[in-house]
Amino acid sequence: MKNLIALACALFVACTSGLAQELKTSKSLKTAFEQSSLSKKPVLLIINVSGISRPANLPSNVKVNFKSALEEPEVTNRINENFIVYKTTMTDTSIRSIIRAANVKSFPAFVFLHSNKDIFFKDFGNSTDQKKYISMVNNALLAAKEESISDLETKYNADKSNNVWLKKLIDTRKKLGITNNAQLIEQYANNLKIGDFNDYQNVLYILEAGPYSDGSAYKLAYTNRKIIDSLYRTELPQKRSAINNAIISNTIADAAKNKNTPRALSAANFARNTWTKNYTQGEKVYYTQILWYYSTVKDTTSYVRTASYFYDNFYMNISADSIKKIEAKDREALTQKHIASSPHKNTISKQKLDSLQKIKGAKVITQSFVSVGSPSNSYANELNNAAWKFYEIGTKNLNYLSKAMIWSRRSIELNPIPGYYDTLAHILYRLGYIEEAIKTQEMAIDKAKIEKTATANLESELKKIKAKTL
Repeated sequence: MKNLIALACALFVACTSGLAQELKTSKSLKTAFEQSSLSKKPVLLIINVSGISRPANLPSNVKVNFKSALEEPEVTNRINENFIVYKTTMTDTSIRSIIRAANVKSFPAFVFLHSNKDIFFKDFGNSTDQKKYISMVNNALLAAKEESISDLETKYNADKSNNVWLKKLIDTRKKLGITNNAQLIEQYANNLKIGDFNDYQNVLYILEAGPYSDGSAYKLAYTNRKIIDSLYRTELPQKRSAINNAIISNTIADAAKNKNTPRALSAANFARNTWTKNYTQGEKVYYTQILWYYSTVKDTTSYVRTASYFYDNFYMNISADSIKKIEAKDREALTQKHIASSPHKNTISKQKLDSLQKIKGAKVITQSFVSVGSPSNSYANELNNAAWKFYEIGTKNLNYLSKAMIWSRRSIELNPIPGYYDTLAHILYRLGYIEEAIKTQEMAIDKAKIEKTATANLESELKKIKAKTL
């Protein structure tokens, strides 16, 4: 409830009501791997989204059917013959490491693993065409015969100067969507000769691996500026963006892991420099990276000091009305972008749904739906999250708490939802304004009841506020 983050990615979701009856599924991930080891069959991990509800604003006479071709006999037979299946949802804690390792971001996801937990293939998405799943199974079976990541790591560790095996290891990881190959590319670059950095493809390969922005591989790749300039001028924008994002995320992640502040600053500076034509946005992404680092390494002093400057200067120096106009425009642009780029023709447009409401007795069956954007307000989310963070870290500094209260009030002004009132109530309590905290928490509960969302936690917090035991 406290950390309300806007979700702007489009997910295709599949109904699982009849799936368990068709596929032979293991009772747990542990059991699946045990059965895999005994049967010599790989594991197919099917990850669905939990709690899929009817899309909002659909007319009552419109029926939504999430039937998937995964339920077709030919598909289920092929899967049962060749794999041990474990079917679960993204909230299953036993699969967190796999989701992280496989870089799973779209659902339903299909992750194929050897019995030693090595990931060798993945796919995602719902479809009414069984050819998609037959093709997925065939490609997974082919991938299962190739050398696994563990096999390639063994060969690499036996001879780290052998770039043939090292490149194959990096390529295998990249094929699976693993973008953090910074440590491996350091070794790869160190194994090259200085003349190799005059080769366009070598430089591109190094950058695509997401090298540390302060590492040797990155510095060596930049020894020939003509190649760098050519690369950023000729490669597609999507590839250039992917390169920059990998460099930033790998560098800042390693900095946090090792509490390496100079490396974190390097990542933040790199992120800022990717916005050469927009100084303000560059500054914003710089501080976003630094704040994430301070928060992750639990440097509270640096975090609250930096956050105070950041949110005051980037979120509070513009009026609420202006923010609402900006975000309305951004949401419309995002919606149009997703609609234009979606290859799935069985998604119903809003205009079509509106017209269906006027037809008595009309029924529509759809096979999948796309959720575009979010009703949440990103400025409000950011301010609410920042305010809650100040409360959560336990600061009793009146200056910082006052800032948090102001940010929280602005988030409510932008988007008055229960969770934001809950945040404000907690901050008011910390400041000693008990009566106002009670009234604010009661407003959170009233809002939740109107929205028909759960109130148990809000009511529990209200009791604590009244009893002064929060």
